Amino acid sequence: MKIKLEITGGFTGPAGKQIIELDMASLPKSVADGLFMAVERVPATAWGATFLSPHPKAWDFRHVLQVEDNGHEKMVTFHPNEGPSEVTQLSEKIITLKNKNHENL
Repeated sequence: MKIKLEITGGFTGPAGKQIIELDMASLPKSVADGLFMAVERVPATAWGATFLSPHPKAWDFRHVLQVEDNGHEKMVTFHPNEGPSEVTQLSEKIITLKNKNHENL
């Protein structure tokens, strides 16, 4: 399973895009298992949907989360705290992993 999270926005707007890519096969088993469980908790109805703030601000962060598993891809676009909480929780988990001594993610 591979996960890609694109984060656009903040004070730099679209120019400040951050991309985090994770290959579960290259992560420690406990980390990969935790991410897998977080992906599984995302409701099936969330995949393919868009959850954006009804009145977004220029500095709001827009996330695009993509998951590829055995050739099947699924994606969700969202502002944090819009849509199912599991989507925001998964993105926070990915960002935390990136910030914790995983500079190569």
